[in-house]
Amino acid sequence: MEVENRRSLIFVLLSGMLLVLVGGYLWVNRGYGEVSPDTYQFSKALYSACLKKSDEHLDMVDKLLNESDDLSLPPNEQIWIEKIITLARSGDWKSAAKKAKRMMEDQVKY
Repeated sequence: MEVENRRSLIFVLLSGMLLVLVGGYLWVNRGYGEVSPDTYQFSKALYSACLKKSDEHLDMVDKLLNESDDLSLPPNEQIWIEKIITLARSGDWKSAAKKAKRMMEDQVKY
């Protein structure tokens, strides 16, 4: 009986670990969801800057983000854009482009 209890406990623990791993993977890869039209435009500009690996283009996007009084980006979307800019500035153009593209792709409705 003790061996059977151990097997049951091991099964429960392994199942729990698997559930946590799958849940964590889905949480990390959940995407951006629907964003505002302004954020979408920023994602397009960022994607272009990243493909070109253009610091100058990136500076223009950053300047527009920080100086425009007309923008009313939701705080979370502004943070996402800023993180992509930071990633590109660190030299990881590929990852930054991938994130900007993901933001655009998340707007497609099937």
